[in-house]
Amino acid sequence: MNAALEVAGLRKSYGETEVLRGVDFSVAPGECFGMLGPNGAGKTTTVKMMTGLIRPTSGRISILGRPLGDKEARRRVGFLPEQFQFHEWLRADEFLDFHGSLYGMSKDERRARIPEVLELVGLSGRVSSRLDTFSKGMLQRIGLAQALLADPHLVFL
Repeated sequence: MNAALEVAGLRKSYGETEVLRGVDFSVAPGECFGMLGPNGAGKTTTVKMMTGLIRPTSGRISILGRPLGDKEARRRVGFLPEQFQFHEWLRADEFLDFHGSLYGMSKDERRARIPEVLELVGLSGRVSSRLDTFSKGMLQRIGLAQALLADPHLVFL
């Protein structure tokens, strides 16, 4: 695999309005990549296409060497949306256990991994706390723990 993420000739139109034209870039494994630009430049639209939330009008996106939408590649991707809304009635461990099951992780994998990611994001002391008691910063950290839970090869933040 040469690129963790590859975008080629990406284009998006809504009717007659073209919002992206000819976007090309690649991200190597282990590389951190960020998109900067003014409001309306297409950053959010590009991320939504890379995560499969909207379809490109044309162009190609490959993730971990596989085409966009490939189930095997999707299993190896973590995602923390910009506007997250969590199940605040759940405890931290319940929230992560639920998301681990959505990732297809076994019960044993979840049992081993949940304490690791809570430690990684500095929330190991809050394992039994309900999310509705978390500050905004703590919610961002539990969101990051959720994105990292399945030990992804690519993370979208």
